[in-house]
Amino acid sequence: MQTLEDSDTQLILVQQNLRSLPQELVKQHAEHVELLDLSHNCLRDLSWLGEFEQLRHLVLDNNRLHEAQLRTLTQSLPQLEVLMLNKNEFSDLPSTMRLIRRLFPNLQYLSLHGNPICPDGLELQPFSGYLRYDYAYYSNYIAQSLSKLKFLDHGLVQRTYQYESFPISSYGKQLIKTTSF
Repeated sequence: MQTLEDSDTQLILVQQNLRSLPQELVKQHAEHVELLDLSHNCLRDLSWLGEFEQLRHLVLDNNRLHEAQLRTLTQSLPQLEVLMLNKNEFSDLPSTMRLIRRLFPNLQYLSLHGNPICPDGLELQPFSGYLRYDYAYYSNYIAQSLSKLKFLDHGLVQRTYQYESFPISSYGKQLIKTTSF
């Protein structure tokens, strides 16, 4: 079911079993939509997203997305401020951050809860003993990757300039040997 609100500035297509956004909807809404919610679909192709030049808020929760789907988007969206990618399948933190930095350079709010790269306790119960340190590493890495980010997941971005890291390759993190920024 398609929902349009606020003078057509919001397009909400939740649980539509979409693999891509149909071209007729792109043509009809790309020029004026500021908020796009495509949660709970099966998106595989995001190449059409670059046509949404007014888009400021994008919600892609629960789409089983991973880095390959972000690579289908070839045009950056510098106007995008809010990106919700909760409960997807992003598993490589450095790769995901490179893609997000390139595609969404002015991002201010990012949420990645429920992805393998996010040690938030939603998916990583065996690692709960290391949770505090892992989340500090994760959030600092993202804060350093996205300089304009103000909010990450559930809170304000805290930027620290010195941290140590250790490899947690069993769930997608790679060792990054950096001692200061």
